[in-house]
Amino acid sequence: MKICGVVAEFNPFHNGHAYFIEKARASGFDGIIAVMSGNFVQRGEPAVFEISQRVDAALRAGADLVLQLPVIYALSGAQTFARGAVGILNESGAVNSLVFGSECADVSMLEKAAEILSGNTLDESIKAELSTGITYAAARENALCKVNPALADIIKEPNNILAVEYISALKSLGSGIEPTAFERTVPHDSGEKTGSFASASEIRRLIYSGEDFGSFVPAFYKEYGEFNTVSFNKFEAAVLCRMRNITAEEIALSPDISEGIENRILASAKTASTLEELYFSAKTKRYTLARIRRIILSSLIGITREDAALEPPYIRVLGMSGNGAKILSQMKETASLPVISKTSDIASCSEQAQRAFSLECTATDIYTACLETPLPAGLEKDRHPIIYK
Repeated sequence: MKICGVVAEFNPFHNGHAYFIEKARASGFDGIIAVMSGNFVQRGEPAVFEISQRVDAALRAGADLVLQLPVIYALSGAQTFARGAVGILNESGAVNSLVFGSECADVSMLEKAAEILSGNTLDESIKAELSTGITYAAARENALCKVNPALADIIKEPNNILAVEYISALKSLGSGIEPTAFERTVPHDSGEKTGSFASASEIRRLIYSGEDFGSFVPAFYKEYGEFNTVSFNKFEAAVLCRMRNITAEEIALSPDISEGIENRILASAKTASTLEELYFSAKTKRYTLARIRRIILSSLIGITREDAALEPPYIRVLGMSGNGAKILSQMKETASLPVISKTSDIASCSEQAQRAFSLECTATDIYTACLETPLPAGLEKDRHPIIYK
C-alpha cells in the first residue's frame, strides 16, 4: 500500500482539512495516517474540542488511522513538535510520504532552506542576531537572509517554518519518507474567509463567541449536537492558581527556558489578575506570547526539558477506519516502537514511555476539569481507539 502521513492539530477539524485529505487521496495514496495533538496544542492553549471529537471528525472525513502526538511534543516549539511527529511516522515503518500544507508548495526550495538551517553555517550569524534581543525565529530569518534572501522570505510564514522543520527531521532521521507539499490558500491565524473555507483561528473565534461556524466545517458536525468546550474562566483560574504557588526553580525545569525568564514569569504571576495580563507581562522581545503560553502550560502539567528531549517512546492509536485496521495490522509488523491500542499495554513499556503517558493523563485531567461540563478524572487511562466503518 502507498501510505501518506500528515501532522495536524485539527483544532477544530474544518473544511480545509477535509479538502486536504481528499487531495491526498486523489494524489494516489491508498491510506492516510494522521498524527494529531491531544487536548493541548502548540499555541499553548487547550484544544477547542476534546480529542475524541477531533479524532471522529478526521475519520469521518477520510483519514484511515489517527495516532497521538504526545503532549511533550504538542506543547513544544516547531523543531521539537516536528521531531516528535515525524519520528512517530518514521518509526511506524508504514509511511511512504509526508504530506503537509505550506504557503510555499515548492519542496526543493523548502529542502534548500532545511539544509542550510539544519547545518552549522549560520550559527555565528544567529548568535549575533540573538544578541540584539530578538526572537530565535527572527534571528534565524535575518541570518538566512544574508545567505539567501529568497529562502529567508519562505520562513516568514508559519506553515513554511513547520514544513522546513519536518524536512529537517526527516533528514536527521535518515528517513526514506518523501516530503510532499500542498499549497495552503487561507492564511494561518487570519480572519479571512474564502467561500466555505476559514482558518482554524477564525473558526475558534466563532465558536467561543457563540456565532454560527457550520458553513466552515463538514456537514456531519450536525450529528454531534452540543459541544462541551473549555470554560475560559475555569482554565484561567487553574493556571493562575498553579502559577501563584510555584517556584522559579520549578518553572526553570520547563522546556524552552533560558536567560532567567522564569523569574519574570513568576513575578508576573504574583501580580496578574487575568491570564492575558500574565502572558503580556511576561512577554519580551525574545519570548513570544506562544512561547510564554507553552512554558506556563508545561509548568502546569509538569513537563520538563528532559521530557521534551525524549525520542518518541511509543505509537498510540486513537482511531481507525476499516482500511486503517489493515494499515495497523501491517504497522504492527513494521514498527520499531511499541504500538499501543490498549493503555494497559503501556505498563510493559519503557520507563520513558510510562513517564510520557503519565503526563498525558495529567494533561487530560486538567483539560476535562476545565470543561463547561467537567468530566471525571482518569479518562485518559480508559481511552480506547475510535472505530469508524
